[in-house]
Amino acid sequence: MNYEQSENVLTKQFQDINSQKYAKTRKINRRNEVMRTCSMLGLMIVAFGLSGCMIVDSPIKGILGTEVIWGDMATGKNVSDSSSKEGKACAQSILGLLARGDASVRKAKENGNITEVTSVDHSARNLLNIVGEWCTIVKGH
Repeated sequence: MNYEQSENVLTKQFQDINSQKYAKTRKINRRNEVMRTCSMLGLMIVAFGLSGCMIVDSPIKGILGTEVIWGDMATGKNVSDSSSKEGKACAQSILGLLARGDASVRKAKENGNITEVTSVDHSARNLLNIVGEWCTIVKGH
């Protein structure tokens, strides 16, 4: 083997080694990109969850969860417990992205067979900003 042939063999071996290193580097870089993307997505989900944006409004809010009832309106008329009726209407929300239901006073009156309303209360329930429920509670006769 002369000098030129040995140079060609060395050059070819060098190219093969570098192409293998390049292929390994590309695989590692691609894996790092996927890990970086997944990490950023996870970080964004955690940041959204802890941002304080509640999917159900209430006068007092908890970070991990909320379950409160508060009054909104009353006529001032006393209603005896025996003739008092109660109707409830609720709406639900999932992740603050999908909401459904009818939480109106009209629906609560209909659900409780109430003709004259004496008080309207609201209740809110929220768990980790994943599932939320907002209800209207109507009392009357």
